[in-house]
Amino acid sequence: MNVLGIVSEYNPLHSGHVYHIAASREKIGATHVVCVMSGNFVQRGEPAVVDKWARAKMALHSGVDLVLELPVVFACASAEIFARGAVRILDKTGIVDYLGFGSEQGEIETLKHIASVLVEEPSEFRLLLKDYLKQGLSFPAAREKAVTGYLNDIPEDIMNKSNNILAIEYLKALIASGSGIKPVTIKRKGSAYQDSIITESFSSATAIRHFLKEAGSVSDPVLNGNLPSQTRSVLGEYFENSRGPVFPEDFADIIIYLIRTIGPAKLKHTPDVNEGLESRLISAAFKAGTLDDLIETSATSRYPSTRIKRILFNTLLGITTTDLKSILADEACGYIRILGFNERGRELLQRMQDTAAIPVITKTAKYRSALTGLSKKMFEYDVRATDVYVLAFNDRSQRGGDQDFTTPIVRI
Repeated sequence: MNVLGIVSEYNPLHSGHVYHIAASREKIGATHVVCVMSGNFVQRGEPAVVDKWARAKMALHSGVDLVLELPVVFACASAEIFARGAVRILDKTGIVDYLGFGSEQGEIETLKHIASVLVEEPSEFRLLLKDYLKQGLSFPAAREKAVTGYLNDIPEDIMNKSNNILAIEYLKALIASGSGIKPVTIKRKGSAYQDSIITESFSSATAIRHFLKEAGSVSDPVLNGNLPSQTRSVLGEYFENSRGPVFPEDFADIIIYLIRTIGPAKLKHTPDVNEGLESRLISAAFKAGTLDDLIETSATSRYPSTRIKRILFNTLLGITTTDLKSILADEACGYIRILGFNERGRELLQRMQDTAAIPVITKTAKYRSALTGLSKKMFEYDVRATDVYVLAFNDRSQRGGDQDFTTPIVRI
């Protein structure tokens, strides 16, 4: 076997993702592909447009053989934690040879050079970072300036592009963990990650979600060059059954209520809340009538909107800084949750029975006996995330709880 690992959200899976999977397979001659995918909430601090089982089905129809769930404590977190959690899971499977990811840079050595600096943190770099933070810059902005100041031979905007940022974090996680997984990158094709304008082909997932939000039909011809037929079929099925599309605004009332009533003492224990940000959020919640109002009123150059959104959705899910730090500190903590597989994926599962360093969960009900301590708590956050997510469905009959226990693994 020659196994390619991919970290994904597939929110939704589009033509650029299909290109990345195929190009990565070809580049390394992969025989099998395993992806670890965000569950029902994603890294930008938002709910996924359709649930994790729908997106697993899209992946299995597009070149992926085995889909694993990225626990929500990692999925709805900073790029660093997102990457660190995903790399941990892929490494613990014991079957992954390569980690493939897209980047605007398109070549690995410059990205590896930056990642090494960020892991080793030379004294000159630390001084530059401290100086830029004192100037009031956000941590990502200060870090970017410190790196480009320390390394004179890299493009100025290399760390200002979404896929490069994640690529560097994957490389950091591989270096810091001492993983034997080998990195490989494919140059991103099509629109930039945050572009919100739909085009004839290779539009970003952001643009596709925006199109669907503005009452665009999944059968609209403009999506022909953007979504594989299987993705359109899955979206159409889920939309017809009132299980999507799901958008952040669907949780606006409950989030505003929570921020107004939670109290600063409890809110400050949510990940990413520090320096009195809890008071700013609560004040904004009493003025806000919409989720966008709350985000825009709270965001600053130091606390960008994506960070605010992650705080709000971590509050919704009850994730605490204490739990997150403990989970990150314990390398033995974790599990491999199976969302879906095909016949080649079944081969990977059989191999993992001998190689996995943490429990493999194929039957949700068995997590109580398979997991203990922090691992069990982390899994229960995933269950809670689904219980909250389904409240956004238009059809009230679809909102029942415990769907993690009643929804079968996707088999193709």
